[in-house]
Amino acid sequence: MQFSQMIFVAGFLPLFLLLYFGKKELAWKNTVFFLASCFFLLFQGLLAVAFLCVFTLLTFFMGKALGQAAEEKKKKFFFLSLAGIILPLAFFKYSAALPFLPKVVKGWMPFGISFYSFRFIAYLYDCYQGKEAEQDIFSFTLFAFAFPVLSQGPILRYSEIREEIKNRAFSYEAFSHGLFRFTFGLWKKLALADALGSLSVEVLSLDSLKNASMLQSSSPSFSFLAVFLSGLSYMLQIFLDFSAYTDMAIGIGEICGFTLPENFQAPYSARSIRDFWRRWHISLSMFFRDYVYIPLGGNRVPFPLQVRNLLLIWILTGIWHGSTVNFILWGLYFFVFILLELCCKKLWKRMKKSEGGNFSFVLRCLQHVYTLVVLYFSWILFRFSDFQILKNILWLHTLPKSLALVDGKTLLILKSNVFLLLVAILFSGNLLSSLEEEWQKLLFRGKSRLARKKRASLGFYGMEDADGKGDPRPEDRSGETEVQKEEAISFAEEVEAEAKAEEEVESEVKAEAKIESEELLREEKMEAELSQENQEDLLRHEKILRRIQRRTKLNIFFLDHAEQLYFWGKLLAAIAFLLLSFALMAGQSYMPFLYNQF
Repeated sequence: MQFSQMIFVAGFLPLFLLLYFGKKELAWKNTVFFLASCFFLLFQGLLAVAFLCVFTLLTFFMGKALGQAAEEKKKKFFFLSLAGIILPLAFFKYSAALPFLPKVVKGWMPFGISFYSFRFIAYLYDCYQGKEAEQDIFSFTLFAFAFPVLSQGPILRYSEIREEIKNRAFSYEAFSHGLFRFTFGLWKKLALADALGSLSVEVLSLDSLKNASMLQSSSPSFSFLAVFLSGLSYMLQIFLDFSAYTDMAIGIGEICGFTLPENFQAPYSARSIRDFWRRWHISLSMFFRDYVYIPLGGNRVPFPLQVRNLLLIWILTGIWHGSTVNFILWGLYFFVFILLELCCKKLWKRMKKSEGGNFSFVLRCLQHVYTLVVLYFSWILFRFSDFQILKNILWLHTLPKSLALVDGKTLLILKSNVFLLLVAILFSGNLLSSLEEEWQKLLFRGKSRLARKKRASLGFYGMEDADGKGDPRPEDRSGETEVQKEEAISFAEEVEAEAKAEEEVESEVKAEAKIESEELLREEKMEAELSQENQEDLLRHEKILRRIQRRTKLNIFFLDHAEQLYFWGKLLAAIAFLLLSFALMAGQSYMPFLYNQF
């Protein structure tokens, strides 16, 4: 069962959420979450459940042992537990290459083993470094079995979720954002990633690349446009597919109150390969940085040792992604470019300091183009494990004489899918993150405005006179003598007389001001009548004033209702993406039936 399947979206997830929010108690929510994770894993087979149970128990008890062990025994315990996780992972990764294994075992991988193995390694290393080991087996098992991150990550660390397992609260804002994130990821997977995967195969059949004799012929059945379009489609597909699953995982986590780490930050907007790996599969990059690169010395060691550390990192990165040789070549490919960028670091800094004007814009464009070209060829290495196909596809990119630049079939396919490519490129950038930043700014301004209004409504530090005025209350005058009362009455009469005199003066001043304003208005009208141009100016000024007033009212409305608009906007967008996804899933389900009927 996958996140993008109808059985998950229309069956598993609604039932899970109905039970999850059935009670407010956190113990109930954790129990439902754990049982749902077990049920989700059962769809992958009993062996998948058994392997995860064994790994979980091993990690939990070895973590406790590391926390209680003496300093001289810690290292032994750590490497023993590390071997217990890495050896099974390596065995299943390379079981296809072992000739003595039966066919049933060859190539079989327990579901999610690459992701949860790294999570357990991170936890054991943290315990080895002195962090507190978890004593509650249920809390740790909940972390180990968490179904949102089982299949595609991100690689979650126990420290990132530890507090939320034991204490988390429901939030409408997090719920609406999580629902939107899940449905958007679902739509991105079905509408963009799957369509791009079909397009990459449609324009360039993999079988045609195996035939070397046909490629050497004077008229191959495809053109350079087909080769490039297939590579571009795959380049977009691999990001949109992987990031879609991450969006869905983070969305489910937010709905349930968990904060899962981001895994992508517009990686195709990077201006260097180092910058790309700070944005692409962030949890994996951070894992290798914190648990391999830094323990080996990181940047603190001499340059030759730093090169050794980087080489090891990229070999491990390639091995983690796949068991065939092309994945190791893919890792080494990135190692070469990152090493070149490190060697040119000083030159790069000088170029950045000299940025300015048109040169700055040209420099950024060149850096971006360089990064995209390097990434384009990296995905070719990643895609083809057959070396004959890999050699042929790289040879075709040298523009041999026998290869036409454009062919009619590919041009027609491109015209039919140009909108798909444009939308895919748009959502491969930082469009959504930019929109989210603007929403957050609006929310902050709205909250600040509401806080100011609340403070103003409380008066001067919330203190007012008893009757809203500064006069003493009438009942406080008991106990006065007759003389005092008479003096008070006469004083009051004098005050009233003075007040009346002041009122008369004020009314006279107002009357004079009114007369003056009327005269001024009369003069202005006379001047406006004298000049047609002035009248047009007045009309234009009035229009501008009305426009400013409308804009101000609209801004005030958005600021006063920012939180409600955010919640309902996300909810409506989530419903729209969900309906579109259901339509796409229904179309995929019934399309073969319709073809058979007609």
